[in-house]
Amino acid sequence: MKRIVISMRSQLYGDGITQELQRTGDFHPYHVAANPAEQVVTECCAVGADILLMDVTPSIKETTMEGRLQLIDRLRKELPDCKTAILCDAVSHPEQAREVMRAKQAGLIDAFFYTSVSLEYLTAALDAI
Repeated sequence: MKRIVISMRSQLYGDGITQELQRTGDFHPYHVAANPAEQVVTECCAVGADILLMDVTPSIKETTMEGRLQLIDRLRKELPDCKTAILCDAVSHPEQAREVMRAKQAGLIDAFFYTSVSLEYLTAALDAI
């Protein structure tokens, strides 16, 4: 069973993902606040996370792509085997979506998803990481 930490700014969206992951029986999801970054890293280490799933948003420094990459850098020092995946809204924030895509191309993150994907697809893709 994969341990996945979900760090979403939107409580509603994070809860939906958490419930879907629990429903499959293949994941043990932990929903944590999107910030502060130190708390996210601490929670990942405490549960021995296999995957950290985060969203990016342009409005809060810690949840911008730059802020999330700083968090990932700290996490990789503490928990090097933890995979990272980013959710982004390609419709509302197309430039930010391009940043996320470039981060994947550069090997800075392990996976990315657009918020428009279905929960079923997201679950299957996370299981494949």
